[in-house]
Amino acid sequence: MPDIVKIILDTAGQKGHGSFLYLEQGRSVTIGRHTHMNRDVLAIYNQLVSKRHCCLHRVHQEVFIEDLGSKNGTELNGQRLIPHRRYPVSPGDRLTLVNGLVRLQVEFDGDLEETREYSVSELLEREVQLYDHLQSIQIGTEQVTLSKKEYLLFKLLHSHLNHFVTKEEIMKQVWPERCVENAELVGIDEVNSLIYRTNKKLGSNFVIKSVYKKGVYMKREGSFAELDASNA
Repeated sequence: MPDIVKIILDTAGQKGHGSFLYLEQGRSVTIGRHTHMNRDVLAIYNQLVSKRHCCLHRVHQEVFIEDLGSKNGTELNGQRLIPHRRYPVSPGDRLTLVNGLVRLQVEFDGDLEETREYSVSELLEREVQLYDHLQSIQIGTEQVTLSKKEYLLFKLLHSHLNHFVTKEEIMKQVWPERCVENAELVGIDEVNSLIYRTNKKLGSNFVIKSVYKKGVYMKREGSFAELDASNA
């Protein structure tokens, strides 16, 4: 068994589809429903999942699954687990939650050269979630609330991370109501002011930069910028 096991959330049709982490020797990870107070779990955006649903443990060279008393259950190869009892997981086993609604895929043959520096806490810390209805973003455990225009700017630049976006495109996407005939034009000063305000709210997580005659781009700051670039 390799030094690191990959845990993948298969939640097709749900927000957060494709989330994953690497489980190191001697570590455990709790899986549960996303809440703003439940910051130490691998989050699932589904109301049928309990806040602390189950836990995966890495002990020596084995992986164990434990249901944490969830309301709708955890299954190993179709059999519902007895809560608070650890069951060994083998390659090819099928782990599901809520009668198969959510699947946990455990990969025992990860690429060690790619994954050996990652830990559970690091992967959770660099995860970014966008909430359109709240006009906010969550970066790891930090929640950042933006104004409508700030959120539209961040969403546009985040979808083009590390690539230039023209100020004309920003005007079109952020101020669509003013890109019609007889509407007041958006000025460059407005765009620059919006970039300044958004930068202040993002703090040390992201930085937005404007380059003369090229446009605007956003990049990640801090210790996870290289990790994100390597996964692009």
